[in-house]
Amino acid sequence: MSSQPPRRATRADVARLAGVSDSTVSYALTGDRPISDETRERIERAMAELGYVPHARAAALASKKPSLVALHFPVGERGIDISDLNYVNAASDRAEEEGIQMLMWTHDVTDIEALRRLVTQGLVDGLILMELRQDDARVEYLTTTRLPFVAIGRTRESEELSYIDADFDAWGPMAVNHLSDLGHVEVALVSQPSEVVESGYGPVVLTESSLNAQAKRRGMTVHQVNARANIRAGREAVEQLLRQHPGITAVIGFNAPAMIGVLEELAAQGRRVPEDVSIVHFGISPEQAEMTVPAQTTISAPGGELGDVAMALLIERMTNPDSPIRHILAPPVMVDRGSTGPARRR
Repeated sequence: MSSQPPRRATRADVARLAGVSDSTVSYALTGDRPISDETRERIERAMAELGYVPHARAAALASKKPSLVALHFPVGERGIDISDLNYVNAASDRAEEEGIQMLMWTHDVTDIEALRRLVTQGLVDGLILMELRQDDARVEYLTTTRLPFVAIGRTRESEELSYIDADFDAWGPMAVNHLSDLGHVEVALVSQPSEVVESGYGPVVLTESSLNAQAKRRGMTVHQVNARANIRAGREAVEQLLRQHPGITAVIGFNAPAMIGVLEELAAQGRRVPEDVSIVHFGISPEQAEMTVPAQTTISAPGGELGDVAMALLIERMTNPDSPIRHILAPPVMVDRGSTGPARRR
């Protein structure tokens, strides 16, 4: 007795049993051309008898309707956290509402050969890029192809790129002004690892540049450290900063794991938040901000909104290739959770 599984019915099998052409079966599946009710009923009976299940991707290709898109999030760069998942989930939800499936593609940001395979093999109908660099080879390559793509983030030269991004140029000044108004004149900045900054990672580059410029205007001294993204690195960083610069009265964070270590070290030294040291954290989700004791005051963008709009932009470009280039900047949102206060007396 043969152990081979039964052969899966094909569209050609359906056409033979229904007494129609392959193209007529295709029209019945896609609705590209009208067919009679009697013919449609014969095709549906044949499909039911054979147990034929249309291949969703093949049907979409035949109908020229987008069915599968990818979101490129290079997880290996710095991992993925709750804040990032807000972007991903919102984009996926919007795609599902439109009958489109979304996969998360996690290759390294520099792996252009893998990106080329993704495009040339026709595996997806569109692409959303995340974690953009100021000079991003992915954007340079994709502009030479016909694949519709948009970005959550922007490059140094982004006039021809459709994107939605947080207005990072406003994050730094907002933090500086808030702390300066509370009397802080010497603060620490615990930022991303050096290799992330050196790669030209847009959010950090734009935020740090505007922060330092505003600090200079407000007469504030900023002591920066680039820490590894882990708790121990955060503890070591703030211990060293406070030992070398005892006048520090506030810490600005742009590194979620390291900032947990910062809070642990402050507690171990008996320094109270916000009575002794104020805390402001960039870019983390409300869930992350509430996970620490005390909860952290944040400046961030609504990740869900950015993911949703990015998918809407991509769908627009897939369904209408002549749609205009769109540039959308989301203003910063500051949520005061009580981790900042007046600067302590020297």
